[in-house]
Amino acid sequence: MATGDSPIGTLPGEAEKDIRGYLDATGAMQLTPEWSLDGSVRFASDRTFLRRYDISRDDRLRSTLGAQRIGDNSYFSIRGWAVQTLRAGDSQGQTPIALPLIDYRLRLKDPLLGGVLQLQANTLAITRTHGQDTQRAFAAAEWNLRTLTGLGQEVTFTGYLRGDVYHSSDNALTSVASYAGSPGWQGRGIAAAAVDMRWPFVGEAFGGVQRIAPRIQIVAAPHLANLSLPNEDARAVDLEDSNLFALNRFAGYDRFEDSTRITYGLEYSLALSDFSLQTIVGQSYRLTNRESILPEGTGLSGRTSDIVGRATARYKDFVSLTHRFRLDKNSLAVRRNEVDATIGSKSTYFMVGYLRLNRDADATLEDLQDREEVRLGGRVQLARFWSVFGSTVIDLTDAKEDPLSASDGYQPVRHRLGVAYEDDCLTLGITWRRDYVANGDARKGNGFQLRLAFRNIGI
Repeated sequence: MATGDSPIGTLPGEAEKDIRGYLDATGAMQLTPEWSLDGSVRFASDRTFLRRYDISRDDRLRSTLGAQRIGDNSYFSIRGWAVQTLRAGDSQGQTPIALPLIDYRLRLKDPLLGGVLQLQANTLAITRTHGQDTQRAFAAAEWNLRTLTGLGQEVTFTGYLRGDVYHSSDNALTSVASYAGSPGWQGRGIAAAAVDMRWPFVGEAFGGVQRIAPRIQIVAAPHLANLSLPNEDARAVDLEDSNLFALNRFAGYDRFEDSTRITYGLEYSLALSDFSLQTIVGQSYRLTNRESILPEGTGLSGRTSDIVGRATARYKDFVSLTHRFRLDKNSLAVRRNEVDATIGSKSTYFMVGYLRLNRDADATLEDLQDREEVRLGGRVQLARFWSVFGSTVIDLTDAKEDPLSASDGYQPVRHRLGVAYEDDCLTLGITWRRDYVANGDARKGNGFQLRLAFRNIGI
């Protein structure tokens, strides 16, 4: 066990002599129409209990307590977070405690230029029992103006200003140097401006309505002192369709994309009586040649980004298919290929999911490891209250995705098969499971689970 760890990393031999269990509790209270309290506690006695008894596959348990006020044009939140790691090899002493996290936002109409002005103040303190401590505070202002031209073009103007103050200590205990930042007090000023234009063309097609919308965005931001500041909340960055046109494509506040760039793409949708299709594809290009802070493998490290897209098709409520992809900008090699499909009704259905990540990212980067897997699941309604269900996960990762992998490209992870009875008052089920991957005392082999739940008691 690492120095500074708590004893939740219990070894299997020790766990057999100790009391083992899991606590999961949530609560909320509405004090006034604006003010509310809420909280949740999740805690396991050791790292393998949840998996050993097939309660959850989570590798981190988060507990939180907070209060918030939501007004017509304002938002205030004060909250604390504690995290328990269940990952083998992770140090609990390196796992952060966030207390407090305070966020305030005020939305105003701009009386001078029109549009909407949002003011934000935020502060966060992160503490570790055996790791880097970080405190952060910032104040920001974001202005947005959306307008329509006479030709039907939708144009959005955005301006963003922010000032940050950071303090950190024990920075040498952070293993990835680019996340640590410089110790002591650090400051940063951020300024960015963007123009986003979408030009939708709508018309009849195939007995329905189709929409074709070219889109272009220009973002300007000066060079920032990013790497001198700690990175606590913006570590997992990856180009996707969801953040393609974002002002900052980092997920958190600790890193801001300091590039002047142009992003272009195409949106398409088709709506018929029983069928719908929605797609988007796009790419970005950096206008400056300064070195990017975005690492290799994210799709954003070069001046020209990778190509990303998404397509979603639905037929009535019977078929749903979503495909997400990322293509290498130079070779058009598939860096991300993800498919999720569901066929059937709410009572009888079949699901398939496929994911292949081949990003060639640095192995030290958080949550960017490459893999390939397929997930299958289904449920068949046999009678009004009876059904059978099953699922499987198969690891297809080999040397093409992970050069360090010793797998042959086909490794079952787990199977499930069960039968259930469910009515308005009672749920009863029995499940057979087979696990192929051991984790501590969560051993390989067969297991059986009996589930009994009562509902609507006293109603």
